[in-house]
Amino acid sequence: MLRSYLSRFVGALMACFSLGALTASAQSVTVVEYYNKALDAHFITGKVPEQTALDAQAGFQRTGMTFQAVSAATAAASLTKICRFYITSTTPYTSSHFYGRQGVDCESIRAQNLAGFAWEDYDFATAQPASGACAPGGTAIYRGFRAGANGKTSNHRYSASLANYNAAIAAGYVGENIAFCASSATPTTAVVTSPPVSGGGDCGDYYTSNKRITMTNTQSQAGISTTFVRSYDPTPVSFRGKMAGRAIDTSADGRSVSEIFVVDNGTTLTELGARSSGSGAGTTSEVVWTPPIVYPKSVADGFVLNYTRAIEYTPASGSGNGTQSGSITSLGRESVTVPAGTYNACKYAVRTVTEYPTIGSRSVTTANAWHAPGVGLLKFDAQDSTVVSGFSIESSYQLLATAIQ
Repeated sequence: MLRSYLSRFVGALMACFSLGALTASAQSVTVVEYYNKALDAHFITGKVPEQTALDAQAGFQRTGMTFQAVSAATAAASLTKICRFYITSTTPYTSSHFYGRQGVDCESIRAQNLAGFAWEDYDFATAQPASGACAPGGTAIYRGFRAGANGKTSNHRYSASLANYNAAIAAGYVGENIAFCASSATPTTAVVTSPPVSGGGDCGDYYTSNKRITMTNTQSQAGISTTFVRSYDPTPVSFRGKMAGRAIDTSADGRSVSEIFVVDNGTTLTELGARSSGSGAGTTSEVVWTPPIVYPKSVADGFVLNYTRAIEYTPASGSGNGTQSGSITSLGRESVTVPAGTYNACKYAVRTVTEYPTIGSRSVTTANAWHAPGVGLLKFDAQDSTVVSGFSIESSYQLLATAIQ
């Protein structure tokens, strides 16, 4: 049985394999990476029963990163079996896995009977890297390390691309270069950075207001203004197998509805995805963000939330799927006057970069947002610069709260 997987994550893996080392009798293993938001930590496993169990755990998310290894039971003698230990300690706090090499780490650690080290057998097999590099045809798997601090356990993070590796370093991991090599790999679809926690301030609480806010959306260049009503329904509904509340935008004529699905975690809110529908047949579409942004319900001045996520549409969009990265910075309180009244609002600076490789599109959006806790969004000023297939488009728009119920 799995042992408290909400408190487990991956440790160090000191091995590599090359294409030439595989034999016809070797059984391929797909190693999958997971992210545990409660621990802010990553875990990899090549064991299918564990993958099945983790897929059923709400606290774990697949990051999209996988690589091909070999079953330890069928590995050729030229490969190195990778063993696994589960490490627990209360002082200093540790809830970790350590991956070691047969003949180098596994036997010596078992012989020492170290306190808190539990043997969990071999996970998969690889070959050793040659002088820190992959053999021709191999895919480099990089490793970074983050020491435990502030109640978080230490964590090793594996990356199947240099871009993901550098992003992990930017998020606070110390780069340890190439850990091993794979015959093939799929990079992480989005780099998961540290989830926010309650910041002790009086701003935040983005979605859970019980107010109904009438908003106008004015497109400056086109001179077009539309009206919609924004509300929040905390009653859980199913979205992609998870129960979530909904932030709902309904057009003035009631014919178009957009919903953002939000899980209330107590001190944080997880934004899973969105669904939009119109009055015509076949106009319903969904978008899923991987990984979802986790917003704190309480933040102080200067709080910064950085994120990177993949964008996936169902049904498929003509623009294809995309990626998005950005930041939200809390600038503190500021008085703001809108048609609905004057409020001592929380102000945020927002920057978002959205890319759709299929159509060669890249958009950079910068904005300021004013949000009143317990009320909702009051004002949103945005400027957008988009390049599509070499053509540049500049635009801006403004959301204003005109009535609040």
